[in-house]
Amino acid sequence: MKLASDALKPIRSYYRREVRLDLPPGAHFMYRGDNNMSPRTEPSMYLDADVFCSEFSSDDVIIVGHEKQQQYTLVGAVTALRSLTFLTLIMKGANMHAIEVRQPDIGEGDTPEEIIVLKGGDWRDLLAEYARRTARRMQVPPLDTRRNLTGYCTWYYYYAEVTEKDFLENVEAMRRHLDGAYRAQVVQIDDGYQTFQGDWNDQDPSWPTPLQEIGRRITGTGMRAGIWLMPFQASTASRVFREHPEWFVTDDTGAPKVAKGWSPPPDDLWACLDASQPAVQEHLARVFRTFRSWGYTYFKMDGLGFGLMEGNRADPAATPVSAFRQGLKAIRDAVPDAHLLGCCPPFMACLGYIDSARVSGDTHASWGRIRSCMHAVLSRWWMIDTFFRCDPDTMMARQDRGSTTPGEARVSILTGIVTGVAITSDNLNTITPERLALLSRAATIRMRDARPVDFKLWGHPSVFAGTVDGRRAVAAINETETAREFAFEALTLDPAREAEEILHPLGARKYTVTVPPHDAVLLVQGA
Repeated sequence: MKLASDALKPIRSYYRREVRLDLPPGAHFMYRGDNNMSPRTEPSMYLDADVFCSEFSSDDVIIVGHEKQQQYTLVGAVTALRSLTFLTLIMKGANMHAIEVRQPDIGEGDTPEEIIVLKGGDWRDLLAEYARRTARRMQVPPLDTRRNLTGYCTWYYYYAEVTEKDFLENVEAMRRHLDGAYRAQVVQIDDGYQTFQGDWNDQDPSWPTPLQEIGRRITGTGMRAGIWLMPFQASTASRVFREHPEWFVTDDTGAPKVAKGWSPPPDDLWACLDASQPAVQEHLARVFRTFRSWGYTYFKMDGLGFGLMEGNRADPAATPVSAFRQGLKAIRDAVPDAHLLGCCPPFMACLGYIDSARVSGDTHASWGRIRSCMHAVLSRWWMIDTFFRCDPDTMMARQDRGSTTPGEARVSILTGIVTGVAITSDNLNTITPERLALLSRAATIRMRDARPVDFKLWGHPSVFAGTVDGRRAVAAINETETAREFAFEALTLDPAREAEEILHPLGARKYTVTVPPHDAVLLVQGA
């Protein structure tokens, strides 16, 4: 065994402050968040901090409080122009002592990201107000949420093995259903059309028809053409990397830094474009303008978190966040009329430039993944239609290529109803009428202003309330292995009045509703 006597290294100074807490003794509620689509904490975003002399971390925003006395304090960043913000609850003894604020890309003397402290009696109101203030400060433009966003994405049925033939068959299926059960607004090509990661305008031989012709076929149906790409990455096998190694973030030796990506070799080592360089900004703009000239107006921008790679950039004043936002601005300016979806997005750093963002990890036609996505989506309820349109990943309604029961499919559909983003990867040529009817509900029903009614420390909310067409609406989810009965009082519904269940649909219900295992209901009450 070797003693690593030189393992401890000094770190550079950065912005670090604390907010002292004045909560009453016995305060042990905490909500913590993550700054990317995949929550790193399980099983819950609502944590009981009933421990001694410990610390709990959060990204962007944190809420702590006393449930019984209804006293809560929120500490959150309302900007992310040069740095992300990390927060830590510090316990001293059994008491919540302080929230430490860290901004690692803000040096001593630099202007820090703005922090707000809110206090109130309902932690949900604090989160909603925080979201509104942050959106205003980051200049998020008004979002058009009047219609649910519907469409088709190839990934979760074919993955990277998708062929042009597969895609065009599904385009035709979507066209046939435009006047039927599921009316897709967007048809999007996913990973698999390009030669290498980074060479987005270079087409793989498995797609013989030029992308511009495919774009014309899609738009000729009345649907929007969409395309997947990872704008800030290029693999070491790509043409752009070979021709322009000077465009990339470097290590201390001056060599481009690489990270292991999810693609198979030789496409698996990814470098990060240095968007502080004007030449890189023009490259990004050119890629998107080219696609726009081919008819593509919906862009699924994946791997955005890789755009924050640490390293050396051409502009010594740039930080990973500021350079990333320069790149996003170049893209937004190049295609101002396009819909930009951010995947793997650092939420705060994207604000003001993207239209929608993935707020869950990747889904799959299996209960474990559907449940995980549902947890992530409903934990970010306060972002919906305020930060951006929240994409819960594709709806999993299908009966083939997976193992979902009808109830599990309904849970997946519910995330689309809550967010108003109802994209599918299901093959409409093979889906059964019963499962297609579920997609139709996701396309046409919208639950607005959803927020949790119940929550369990170290657990996830199972009841959410909002409105459907202006009427009181409550969704109840049963994750357990046995049927669960919900009383109307617990659902915050009037027990003396009937409510219509519209997700199955079960029709009128009164007093109670029973939800089967791995299933959900959506009850609407009122005129």
